[in-house]
Amino acid sequence: MKWDGPERRKYVRIKFPCKIFIFTPTQHIISTHTENISMGGIKLAIEEKLKISSLIDLEIYVYDETIVCKGKVTWGTKKESRCHKGVYYYDIGVDFHDISDKDKKIIRRLIESED
Repeated sequence: MKWDGPERRKYVRIKFPCKIFIFTPTQHIISTHTENISMGGIKLAIEEKLKISSLIDLEIYVYDETIVCKGKVTWGTKKESRCHKGVYYYDIGVDFHDISDKDKKIIRRLIESED
């Protein structure tokens, strides 16, 4: 289903697939790539459902730099793979929390370089 409502995002998002590790509250590690990133958060596609409002630890690899911060899962949508019938994944939105000024600068530089 396509969203036709007004755009309510606070930050500009760019498509930038970078490697990320998610450390769940149970210390389970998920390895994936970002779908997009902004100053406020990221969108990811993962194979398992994470509870909305759960706090997670993140390691995001942007070129030769690593962003380490906490995130809060704000939304999730179950989707079927376009390539494999019966295989599902979850699109999730994560807001950044406890992110250092140094790591914010890395994201800002990335977004500005994509303009």
